[in-house]
Amino acid sequence: MPVTTAVSAAEDLLPFRDPGFRADPYPYYARLRQEHPVYRHPAGLYVVSRYEDVARLIRNPTLSVQQLDFGPATPVHHTVLGSDAPDHTRLRRVTNRWFTPKAVAEWTKVTRASVNAVLDEVEKGGSTLDVADGLALKCTFETICHIFGIEPACMLDIQRKTYEIGLSLGPGVNDEEACATAQALTWFAEHIERLVAGKRARPGEGMIDALITAQDEGRMTEEEVIYTVFLFFAVGHLDVKHLINHGIWLMAQNPELFATYRDEPEARPGIINEILRIDTPESMVLRLTTQETVIGDTTVPTGEVLALLIASANRDPEVFTDPDTFDHTRPVTASQHLAFGSGMHGCAGQVLARAEADVVFTSIVNRFSGIEPAGEPSYAHTEFLRTITHLPVRFR
Repeated sequence: MPVTTAVSAAEDLLPFRDPGFRADPYPYYARLRQEHPVYRHPAGLYVVSRYEDVARLIRNPTLSVQQLDFGPATPVHHTVLGSDAPDHTRLRRVTNRWFTPKAVAEWTKVTRASVNAVLDEVEKGGSTLDVADGLALKCTFETICHIFGIEPACMLDIQRKTYEIGLSLGPGVNDEEACATAQALTWFAEHIERLVAGKRARPGEGMIDALITAQDEGRMTEEEVIYTVFLFFAVGHLDVKHLINHGIWLMAQNPELFATYRDEPEARPGIINEILRIDTPESMVLRLTTQETVIGDTTVPTGEVLALLIASANRDPEVFTDPDTFDHTRPVTASQHLAFGSGMHGCAGQVLARAEADVVFTSIVNRFSGIEPAGEPSYAHTEFLRTITHLPVRFR
């Protein structure tokens, strides 16, 4: 079957750097799904937008992340995010036990204490809070630091450096962003080297201690330890923070959603599912073909980059009725969103992410009668990340 391209190479249906696209990519995704489900982007990659194709390809073991060129983010190849089997399997085996349901039940005690401390201050000092950093970031960051077995420090630096690295994980990166990524990775490596040295001098029982043991036993390299810590620093707050912020913003705009979360505990998992589906924190994943790969009417040659648009798949009307509408009552069979990926590279921390979000939302609805906007939110969306940077709300 010949390679087919849906549109002229001169036409850009996904202007990755356009502010309008970054603010609201969903109309662009809708056009792709309808007219060009396998789109040869002018940047040279194949963009896949329909749920059926994305869900199948994201589980396809012939597609590689280890052979992708991450440019300035090359150290990501030392983590599960950037490796294929058998390295991926080996690395995941070291960290899986830290995110079992039993472990998550312990970690969310830390989340709950952090949230309650913030809400105590809200009740004492006034009803308004910028929840982006003041709540969502704080509680998730303190939780991942507890898992590591370290004191929470450099929170805002780590958030900023993580974002700068994320700039190079999408297709629209420019030279300035690539430079920022390289500098951020250097900063992270030096910061984590100091943490590891401190742990070797004063051992404990946290996740970093377990990674050091794995290195000493020959199951991990020094680079894998450093960048695995970086990865969990990043995913420990970045995506979960957006989930929490977006949920709070939806409740602030929709008092009925707030009341449902308070009065119908059985509805809570569906609400969290829908928050993730309707504005997925990470819009896409990249893969490299290691053999000819047929996608619908298109045959993609070996050695091509695929951009699998999970955020587009999560709004595919063939799977989700009225997909641009928030509806937490969707039946389970119709709510299999891909926000956490799937298959071998499915997010190891998704149980923790859902649990942290539930702790935040439940704590709020149990203590207050409602939330309302106290100003407009600010965003720093890219073609890859959905990020709320400021979210002032008033608790009633």
